[in-house]
Amino acid sequence: MSKAQTTPSKVRRDGAAITEKQRQGRAANAIAELLMRKLLVPRTFLEPKPWIFAGESSTNPRSVDLIAFDRAGSGDIHIVEIKLSKADASPNERVLSSSIRTLLNEVPANFKYLAVDSRSVNFVSRQQLFANDGIGRIGIIEVIENPSEPPQAKIAVQAERFRLDQRWVKKFDDFQKKTPADMEIRG
Repeated sequence: MSKAQTTPSKVRRDGAAITEKQRQGRAANAIAELLMRKLLVPRTFLEPKPWIFAGESSTNPRSVDLIAFDRAGSGDIHIVEIKLSKADASPNERVLSSSIRTLLNEVPANFKYLAVDSRSVNFVSRQQLFANDGIGRIGIIEVIENPSEPPQAKIAVQAERFRLDQRWVKKFDDFQKKTPADMEIRG
């Protein structure tokens, strides 16, 4: 008896099939380009996963899909979680709400974003985006997929600054010193 094998779901793009992981990666690149244009002196890390939270007591480490640091001015920390709907499924409001709660309550950053595909933008509850204390709002980045071109990213809801404890600033600074960026302005 052999184990059942699963094949990653594939999406047709430009006449070729791509996996959901490739689709996610293409979206991450589009979002990174958006933040590179938006930030003054950006330094971007793709798929940083739970590195920053190492040593935290959580049994379920937090992860994010992209982190960008603006090395100009106040040194803002921008975190993005990407939640694209499966190509063959409708947007899942529960998954989006869960991601918003996690960003609000468990992920430290000055600016937090949830990136969704165009089909999911209208399924995001705008009331859920605000911090309980009134300081901060999660931004929504819309990922626009076009079969004949690379995906594009645009801000659908502007993020507002969250409070950030100084211990997290130190952790982020330590990480930047030890880890080479995937994208940055060199000078």
